Amino acid sequence: MRFTSIFSVRIASFFTALVLPLGLALAAAGLASACSSTPSTTPASGVPDAGVVADAAPGPTADADVADDGGVDAAEDPQDILGTLSGSCGVLGPMLHATAPSLVDNGLTFVAGEHYAADTLSADGQKMYAQPNAGGTSVESEVMSLEVLHYCEDASLLATETQVRYSADAGSGSITDILVSIGGERYGVSVTRAYKPSPGMTDDQVKELLETKLRGIQSSTARVDARDRWVKQILHVFVIGQAGVEGVKRVWPTIADADKVDTIVLVTATTGGGFIYCHTPPLGSECTL
Repeated sequence: MRFTSIFSVRIASFFTALVLPLGLALAAAGLASACSSTPSTTPASGVPDAGVVADAAPGPTADADVADDGGVDAAEDPQDILGTLSGSCGVLGPMLHATAPSLVDNGLTFVAGEHYAADTLSADGQKMYAQPNAGGTSVESEVMSLEVLHYCEDASLLATETQVRYSADAGSGSITDILVSIGGERYGVSVTRAYKPSPGMTDDQVKELLETKLRGIQSSTARVDARDRWVKQILHVFVIGQAGVEGVKRVWPTIADADKVDTIVLVTATTGGGFIYCHTPPLGSECTL
């Protein structure tokens, strides 16, 4: 409309300078040209109208700057996580401020041809991949825990295991594996693997592991420095297959409320993810050690 209005003023000026027949002819030609022009998608400010571009691209990149309601960052490719995630994703939001403990589960499948390497991880995952942890053999599980939380809850890394600060007068005790930000608030993440070679873990062993980790969470929460203090902690448990999930679910009701407190327990069942438990198998293979 702005283009048509300016053009009409110019035609009127031109009309006064020439004879009427010639003016009418030129005006008709000008109007025909205006009607056949492609409308500009650049407003008067000179900035392209991003809304037009989004409407014209209904594929995976449409609405690329908007995170969906499930908590997955829609600005990133759905394949941004190593492996294929299924089940509960983006559901922790309502639980983060709940006072009752929660238990949720999902699945993470790896196939032959995939590779656990820095360039297959998110930017924060790459930072954890390059950082030493406090010892042990849990680097892979901690990195993949961050990747799951990043993908599902839009979590960002604040501190690794060796970077979380504890009060100088708190003495020794359990430490938390990862400090993340979700929705602008701090959450601690403790990671464990409920795994034992065939025939696997008994229910009593699973219960003992969970109780140990839950009590460790309380210890690290009591000791953490005010600068890194979190809202609550997430206990992320990796298990092999659905049988592992069912084992955790069986013992969960038998654990004392005093141990659970308000912790969120996230259980991720892996398929073809042997590297999380014994490091060496190629993706798509299970741990046999």
